[in-house]
Amino acid sequence: MKPPRLPRLALPALGAALATGVAAGFVPVAGTHAPFAGSGSGAGEVGVANLAAPAAATAGQDTGDWYLDITRPGAPVRMAIPDFRLAAPEASESGAGETEAARTEPLSEAGSTLAEEAAESAAVASAVLWSDIEYAGVYRMLPKRFYRIAEAGSPEGVLDYYQWESIGADILVRGTLRIDGEFLVAEVRMHAVRAQENVFGRRYTAARGAARTLAHRIADDILLHAGNYQGVARTRIAFSTNRSGPRSKEIYLMDYDGHGQRPVTANGSLNITPSWSPDGRALSYISYREGAPALYLAFLYQGRGEKLVGDFQSFTPAWSPDGRWIAFTSNRDGQSEIYLAAVDGAELRRLTDNRAIDVAPAWSPNGRTIAFTSDRTGAPQIYTMDRDGLNLRRVSFEGSWNDSPAWSPSRQHSEIAYASRIERRPFDIVVHDFETRQTRQLTTGRGSNESPSWAPNGLHIAFASNRAGDDQVFTMHRDGSNLKQLTREGSNTTPRWGNPPANPR
Repeated sequence: MKPPRLPRLALPALGAALATGVAAGFVPVAGTHAPFAGSGSGAGEVGVANLAAPAAATAGQDTGDWYLDITRPGAPVRMAIPDFRLAAPEASESGAGETEAARTEPLSEAGSTLAEEAAESAAVASAVLWSDIEYAGVYRMLPKRFYRIAEAGSPEGVLDYYQWESIGADILVRGTLRIDGEFLVAEVRMHAVRAQENVFGRRYTAARGAARTLAHRIADDILLHAGNYQGVARTRIAFSTNRSGPRSKEIYLMDYDGHGQRPVTANGSLNITPSWSPDGRALSYISYREGAPALYLAFLYQGRGEKLVGDFQSFTPAWSPDGRWIAFTSNRDGQSEIYLAAVDGAELRRLTDNRAIDVAPAWSPNGRTIAFTSDRTGAPQIYTMDRDGLNLRRVSFEGSWNDSPAWSPSRQHSEIAYASRIERRPFDIVVHDFETRQTRQLTTGRGSNESPSWAPNGLHIAFASNRAGDDQVFTMHRDGSNLKQLTREGSNTTPRWGNPPANPR
């Protein structure tokens, strides 16, 4: 029988003796505890308030009883998002009177001004907002070169719906941005062009320097209100990397688009296979910091970590959807089996019991079923079982080696993604649809592609691949399109996509 993949995952353990006795370094997530003015929505870093409808937003059109129809039957919905305009402090409260300049008082010894900082923040927010909406793949983005046509001939601050409709816009999103004391303040309005309706208006407040965070929140709100689409702009991806040194691996976090890569662990040992809590506030992972691989928890916003299970070797943790349980692999009974433990370490129970190697548990969205990898029939394959270990079913039948199942959180699609060795090629990411009982292949042709992880909306997948040389983290849409490389430094493996943090303060 071929050696199961668990030893492959644990190969770095050859150097685990070097990690014995290393202090358990931990890096708390910074920048999440400052209060923000106007926050009444539980939005964490960004305060949100609704705006009143503008008193004069159109160029003389009748905006009476229009049916709110933003689409053309059979055609893609086209969205226009002009760059943020700079708003003077006295003008932005009413949502009108947009201006091209802000105050010019000196900010620093380097000679920067408030206007320069505001302009830079507006440029960053504009670029990030555009990128977030485009990544979603829901709307067709109208090129900005057309916007001058729509804006030509209209007085400053006046919206001519007919002009925007003439360039093909179905949805128009316009925003202003200003600096108010220690905060960035953005006001955003979304218009249904054909219906000539202002359908969305909000004021967003974030700390100065947080233009990216501000834009991410705005993007998710736009997608939700324009099409009831759950965006991923505020989500994060955890992964394991050796960028700190060839003899160690640390757990890192990054934004969904690869920005803001920062460490969670810093203990100079081997830290691998992170798994998110459902509220996005904690991670479980495996660490060799005391020699043998043990299961640890990292509470990101409290700046603390603790060992959950460490009496025997543990691997591949997976947090349950209700946040109460962690499934993992352990050899505590002499062979690799799937276990379940409460998040406080209590109520340990064994779910599998056979001579095979059972690893890599993954929860179904409703928490009733667990998928996992087992070589009980020879080569590793994907199985499912009820959360009590009963009702065993085999899922994968194609491919000589299947591993690392990841259950889609989507409410529309019942699917599992996993890494599959098809014929004698390297591993590729495939998705099994439980309803159709069909399996589709998402990657092909380049490198070995492993460790899939679904975005919280079930429409994107992160995975690790060596197609660019070293192992790096990539994302793609659920149909395999829109491939993006997120990491480039060191070797980066086992990405796990998590929810935005709930109430991070």
